[in-house]
Amino acid sequence: MTTPSLIAFDLDDTLYKERDFLRSGHRVLARILAEATGEDACELFALISGNHPRGIEAALAALAAKCHDMPFTVDALVEIYRNHTPDIQLSPGIEALLTRLKAAGHRLALITDGSSRHQRSKIAALGLDRFFDPDAIFISGETGGDKHTPLPFRLAEERFGASVSRMYYVGDNLAKDFVHPNLRGWISVMLLDTAGVNVFSQNIADWPAGHRPRVVVADPGRLFCPQK
Repeated sequence: MTTPSLIAFDLDDTLYKERDFLRSGHRVLARILAEATGEDACELFALISGNHPRGIEAALAALAAKCHDMPFTVDALVEIYRNHTPDIQLSPGIEALLTRLKAAGHRLALITDGSSRHQRSKIAALGLDRFFDPDAIFISGETGGDKHTPLPFRLAEERFGASVSRMYYVGDNLAKDFVHPNLRGWISVMLLDTAGVNVFSQNIADWPAGHRPRVVVADPGRLFCPQK
């Protein structure tokens, strides 16, 4: 039997679209505020989402200016946003990919940046515990180092390195996803944003060689397909 590979994945904008997480929280805020103020929920959603690039606090400050009898502080609304149960789904083709890789005996890991609370809520909403064992999930808010450092990749190597023939990292963000995998001899893979909705640009020409992935794939169904 061929020795399995370690195939580690980013979470946001790789396994699901981060835009959907943002909109999920915005819908919750719009509904709560509509119930409390009598304002139209669709208009509130548009106001919150439209201001989001300046930050959720700025968006909610703009909302507070509209709703003169605001029954919540901005800080309280931020907490509601941060604690909401996400309404998100895996991107097309991802569930089939993870199912195939797990069935083939590969070691699967998740390496993601963010707070434990945020990332764990996304993992639960997406049902990713079906594919990633608890000791194969590396969240920067829990490990103490994000992907701008070698720490999460080193931890994955310590967990799986002795049992695999190759190590891959599949991500989307040229700023941080591929630098340390490249330096450590992993095979870096960028999953293209064919829908054009990712938070971060994927213009490879904007980045030096060390930031670029070794492989670029548009269709998750073509990732790690057995050679015919």
